[in-house]
Amino acid sequence: MIVSSKVTAVFHQKPLLDYLAGRFTYQTPETWQARIEAGEVSCNGRIATPQQIVHQGDVVACNLPNPPLPDVNLNYQVVYEDKWLLAVNKPGNLKVHGHGRFIQANLIYQLRHNHTPPYPEAMLINRLDRDTSGIVLLARDADTLRTVQTQFAERTVQKTYLAVIHGIPNWQTREVDLPIGRLPSAEGVYRFGIAEDGKPAQTTVELIQSFSPNYTFVRLTPTTGRTHQLRVHLAELGYPIVGDRLYTMSDAEYLAWCEDKSSDNAPLLRHALHCAETTIWHPYLERPFTFNAPLASDILTFLQSLTPNFADVV
Repeated sequence: MIVSSKVTAVFHQKPLLDYLAGRFTYQTPETWQARIEAGEVSCNGRIATPQQIVHQGDVVACNLPNPPLPDVNLNYQVVYEDKWLLAVNKPGNLKVHGHGRFIQANLIYQLRHNHTPPYPEAMLINRLDRDTSGIVLLARDADTLRTVQTQFAERTVQKTYLAVIHGIPNWQTREVDLPIGRLPSAEGVYRFGIAEDGKPAQTTVELIQSFSPNYTFVRLTPTTGRTHQLRVHLAELGYPIVGDRLYTMSDAEYLAWCEDKSSDNAPLLRHALHCAETTIWHPYLERPFTFNAPLASDILTFLQSLTPNFADVV
């Protein structure tokens, strides 16, 4: 795998080895020197030497072995394709795109490079959180991308989510209209919440089935698409999603959990949220088009542990 970077002003007129060891600290200076001496590093397209001086703007490239994939779930399914669109049923524990150690361990990379057949032209239309499962749409050309993303921006796309929440509400349907904004939080915690100066956010919550001792299966219909909207709205109502550590823990507790997940005794390894259905206006077939994803197996298994005869309801 060829990895390249541009030399920054900090390393202007410094030895190449100092640049690599100082900027890319995931390998020791000794390892970088060995790679340079083995001819694996180039500067501006020419094989480099350890004491070569680099300048701001120089392009340094190195042929590195493919890193081992992090522990992610690559069991995604392409549930629809035509000349313009792809619809993918994404599992939990899979980013839609990534960087760093997730540079290959993400949905878009896998579709472009490792899928059979590959879809090198695929471009994400919408995104789901790493631990949210369900329908993700991708365009196969720039016009389709622009057209369908405009539908999302204009709120003409209809989406249905399924979730399992803590608690049993005493109402059947609830319209939630609470603005959402980024909350001050510790470094490493990306948390949103209800904020007076936040962006408008509306969600319809409909109860499907309650379970002993204290769970409810719900259908969620958002009319806006704010970051973490469904998770924030449900937590604000007092019924957080099962398995949602971010919105059931303090910053300190969440960071400690991220460091050591071995003691976690929650009923699910990720939050129980699933995008079951997405409807767009197909720009070329010129009609409404609905993409469906059956309830993710881990959520289904959890519900069946509460009542063995539970059946998927979309």
